[in-house]
Amino acid sequence: MPPEIIFALLSMCFLGTSDFLYKWGQKWDLRGGPFMLVQNFAYMPTAFLLAYFRSDLIWSLGLWFGLLNGVLAFTAFLFILLALRHGEAVSLIPIVRLNFAITALLTITLIGEEVNLIKGLALLLAGSAVLVGGGRIFSGQGQGQRRSLFLAVAAMFLFGFIGLFIKLGLGMGATPAAMTLAQSIGVFCMALPFSIYSGDSLPRRGGALWVPLICGVLTSSSYVSLSVGFTYGDAVVIAPIVQLSFVLTGALAIIFLGERLSVRKSLGVVFAVVSIFIFATA
Repeated sequence: MPPEIIFALLSMCFLGTSDFLYKWGQKWDLRGGPFMLVQNFAYMPTAFLLAYFRSDLIWSLGLWFGLLNGVLAFTAFLFILLALRHGEAVSLIPIVRLNFAITALLTITLIGEEVNLIKGLALLLAGSAVLVGGGRIFSGQGQGQRRSLFLAVAAMFLFGFIGLFIKLGLGMGATPAAMTLAQSIGVFCMALPFSIYSGDSLPRRGGALWVPLICGVLTSSSYVSLSVGFTYGDAVVIAPIVQLSFVLTGALAIIFLGERLSVRKSLGVVFAVVSIFIFATA
């Protein structure tokens, strides 16, 4: 299997597990400010250690894109956390994961990445998997459901630009783990003042503490894997595979949270698996 596919699958697994914990942790009434700050307490050292062991601690102008991504990532993950208060992970997360289409469109338009017939078919199947798997949220009623949908769509666009900026930063000489470390610094610059402004105290024990810490490790590892994948292959191939993490998130939500799997969502899973197979063999 090509290395870019291996790293894309690793990133997908890390991201899918982290998304599940975002929803599962809601039973501790997670507050946005403290959650994002505590998550970064694990995100930043994880990124630093990965950068150190990969010998990626090298300065480059491309790292400015990493700092910018930190601002976007903080906002996007905060939107996900807020959206999941009133919506199901099995329905909302697929909407967020449509961001690969934004990344692919931007890299094709601005960087000139190639799209052939096979990649186009796999991209179409991946998009269909997300739309079919998360279709129920579009018919949601009530202010809470509409707000959740708006937040999920906003996060989708933010993550789409993050994928583009990772690719641009790497193209300017930034190393994968250093990009993630720069992103963690950008997140911290947003999370600290936001946490102070919110006035919520930091958690000291229980799930409200360890859930964001685990999410920080998983998210940091996901972005490093994604960045390494980008050094081997095109974003138009890697980004869709990573964003199909909603399959893992949905499976965990069904097993541990009792969310229901409909025929429509099952069809979305089938589309996702076929899409990954095509990307892996194209």
